Amino acid sequence: MHGFTDDPLIQQVVSSDGRGGDLLTRAEHQFTGFKKEYGKNYPTEEEEDYRFGVFMSNLRKARRNQIIDPTATYGVTMFSDLTPSEFRSQYLSSNQHIHLPNNLTKLAPILSTDDLPTTFDWRDKGQCGSCLAFSSIAALETANFLANEELVVLSEQQLVDCSKECTQDKRVCNKGCTSGSHILAYNYMTNVGIEQAKYYPYTATDTGSCKFDKNKIVAKLHGHKVIVPNEDQYKANLVKFGVIAVAINENMMQDYKGGVMCPPCTGDFINLNHGVALVGYGSRWLGEQHWIIKNSWGKKLWRGWILQAL
Repeated sequence: MHGFTDDPLIQQVVSSDGRGGDLLTRAEHQFTGFKKEYGKNYPTEEEEDYRFGVFMSNLRKARRNQIIDPTATYGVTMFSDLTPSEFRSQYLSSNQHIHLPNNLTKLAPILSTDDLPTTFDWRDKGQCGSCLAFSSIAALETANFLANEELVVLSEQQLVDCSKECTQDKRVCNKGCTSGSHILAYNYMTNVGIEQAKYYPYTATDTGSCKFDKNKIVAKLHGHKVIVPNEDQYKANLVKFGVIAVAINENMMQDYKGGVMCPPCTGDFINLNHGVALVGYGSRWLGEQHWIIKNSWGKKLWRGWILQAL
């Protein structure tokens, strides 16, 4: 049988002995419900036993996360039979490198923050379609809507297959499904443009072959800026210019079910591993100030949205 070992931190925070038969029975019941809800089938009894062990570990991790971050809800999700390393490799980039522009002309100008609305949400204004998948494409779709007053669903697969640019020092390159940079993606959308998703549909794979048709390009960026790290400036740019592409360090999202996330900050702003789209902010959830984030894992999970504490 496969062996599986809990993270030592999980063992410190919550008992790994299962607290006897009661917890084991409840976990077996939850595992049965999990398999039914998400259509999980395992090829062998050995694999099912292993996945149950992983599931048990993730239940303990979710309990730990609930203690650390009580304003959110953690528990059984569609990822509960994946080890943390499997979750990272299947749903996250290996890194989302942050490289700042060398000249200050590429920094966004400081905007006035005197008259910012208390809450703001692009979803309320019809700019965010249900097919937004990647943060860079989400930002371009919104910018294109503001310019043309028409929401066109753009091809994220084109960006995966075709944006292979590198920085001048070659330290950061866009590599399809594995890693890259928002700035490099923006450079591609400025220089080349993007066609509609219906002509270049999403396949959730890096095909290794760029198949876009330059005659079908319908949207291009006319430039992009890096916003100075200031929450009020993020709000002001969001209100004035639309959806913002951001990179985050996924820390506790495997077990996240809802509520306002406020995970411990790792302080690592270089090796970020997940790209999302910032679409709004507010305090609608129990009065907690939060960002509203569009994720790329489908509407079945949190209805496609994450609430992240300000």
